[in-house]
Amino acid sequence: MAAVLAHELRNPLASLKGHAQLLARMLPTDGKEAQKADRVVAEATRMERLTTDLLDFARSAALRRASVDPTALLRASVEGLGAAVALDVDAAPARWSLDPQRMRQALDNVLRNAIQASPEGVEARARIAVERGRLVFEIEDEGPGIAEAELEQIFAPFHTRRVRGTGLGLAVARRVVEQHGGTIIASNRPEGGARFVIEVPAGAPATPDHESRPPIETPPDGS
Repeated sequence: MAAVLAHELRNPLASLKGHAQLLARMLPTDGKEAQKADRVVAEATRMERLTTDLLDFARSAALRRASVDPTALLRASVEGLGAAVALDVDAAPARWSLDPQRMRQALDNVLRNAIQASPEGVEARARIAVERGRLVFEIEDEGPGIAEAELEQIFAPFHTRRVRGTGLGLAVARRVVEQHGGTIIASNRPEGGARFVIEVPAGAPATPDHESRPPIETPPDGS
């Protein structure tokens, strides 16, 4: 149902956003009308993000594994987010079996969370290593940490304290990691801030997402 609703919303949202952008260009930039048009564009963009997150959350397709350089994947994620992150990749393996697109998505979501939690001018940190035969991504921030009552809920869909957040980023990250046969755990650092640890076993088979559920039928794009 989430996938169907997201598909149905995308086309009218794209039309709404496009017409609002055209209207904003036609109006005087210093007038209230242009500001209102810009607000429509901003809200349509936010709704587009929500529909994308819904589709990502509902996605149940099999993973497309490949031999991937985890360091390159992490660096690409950091560069894509456009923020400085302190990296420790000395113990990273040269290759690991991952779905690069889906794992990049999980890293993007966890890193974005750490970057947003850290104070301005303070870098989040990310480390890659192999521990107990498992690939480990460890991401830390210098933020206020996670309330104890929220540690079990932080990966739940739509759980967020951010006004502009969709509450699906960490839920999507957990789903991707679990499809890899791995785990993701959130905790508080003794010295302050939060820590997220992703562990992926070597050569883990792709795990169907919620095998007991029937497959989600989604209409083709443009329907």
